[in-house]
Amino acid sequence: MKMGFIPTSRVLLCAGLVAASFPMVANAAKVNATLSHESGDYGSDYDYAGPRLDLNINPDGSNWYFDLGYRNRTHDSKQVYSRAEIQASYRFRFDGGWVQPSFKVRQDLTNYDSGSRLTNDIYSTETKYYFDLSDKWSLWGDAQFGIERQEDKNVTSMTRNSDYLTWEIEPGIRYNLTPKQRLSLSYYNTGKRSDKGETWDLTDNTKNQQARLYYFWDTPIGLVISPYVRYALGYGEASAWYDSAYYDETKTQSQVSRYALQVSYPLNSFIRLQAEYYLEDIKYKDGYTLGKEDSQVKYLKLGARVSF
Repeated sequence: MKMGFIPTSRVLLCAGLVAASFPMVANAAKVNATLSHESGDYGSDYDYAGPRLDLNINPDGSNWYFDLGYRNRTHDSKQVYSRAEIQASYRFRFDGGWVQPSFKVRQDLTNYDSGSRLTNDIYSTETKYYFDLSDKWSLWGDAQFGIERQEDKNVTSMTRNSDYLTWEIEPGIRYNLTPKQRLSLSYYNTGKRSDKGETWDLTDNTKNQQARLYYFWDTPIGLVISPYVRYALGYGEASAWYDSAYYDETKTQSQVSRYALQVSYPLNSFIRLQAEYYLEDIKYKDGYTLGKEDSQVKYLKLGARVSF
């Protein structure tokens, strides 16, 4: 697989602001910067690889948190996908827990080898929370709601605009096995509701739900091991935004399950090596495939986090 790096103007602006303020930030805030390389294996020309940057800044003595993110994936088909995002959040602390609302702006950009382009601008709010029930049990989770504006431009410069209402909800419960081991269980629900507009007069709705199980173990040698499982609850749905002359179906129904392992190891008090690997199974329900076949994704991310 080939690597590519095509930054958008927004990413360059963010990078410039971060670089300009870096000396001040280093002396006045806690900074976690993670640089990694990720790759996805679909067993087809949709395979991809590329860099990823995640930056979190917490000013000293403040409950404010600022996040910047960028990733770029070059597919074997020469399709290039990039994501740039910025987020600001504030943590309200109280005895036994906290609530942290935030606002995020994100742009997903896909350029196809044919010359067409797909742009998604997402504006969302997210609220995370954590609350101790006892020494062993606690509640945690997050809820995210947003508006997504999509622009689909084909090779003839014809443009189709779409609007979405999006959501991601994940309430969970955690059990502390020991001071350095914990087990978490959550329910995850995500989806979109949309109208493709007057051009097509069709919807493009999606929905999916999963049960998720996480395990965390900070071993005596400093190695952190964190396997997790995402198990599909029933069939998720994605309605078609087009009329197909080849298929009678108007939507797909599929089950998406993931089996993953995350590990990290500190080289010193500033640098921590990180890795993640997962297998993701996608299975379609008979009669709701729109010509798609069952598949498996293999994902690998290797990187390092610098903290100061």
